[in-house]
Amino acid sequence: MPEQTVYGPSRAVAHWLEANSIDPQDVPVDSPLTIEVDSFHGHRYIRYNALLRNELGHLHFDSTTGRAAVELQTAHLVIEPPEDVRIPTADHIPGAD
Repeated sequence: MPEQTVYGPSRAVAHWLEANSIDPQDVPVDSPLTIEVDSFHGHRYIRYNALLRNELGHLHFDSTTGRAAVELQTAHLVIEPPEDVRIPTADHIPGAD
């Protein structure tokens, strides 16, 4: 794993994911991460891609992409990102302007 990700130091990002009940080993390093708000209830959650694994824990292979298969997932935002972890919010995603 690289020492730095687009979101900040990889260790800090991994600790933040763990604090929000997300296994960092299941999140590809190039996975888009965003914090979104449920407009109806106001709940905040993390949207990310998770690696798909079988019941033995082995990765599923996506023959279309030639990579490990991923699935869009969400988790409740329990702990805000620390200062050195910069996760965009859905209302301002870099590059979407």
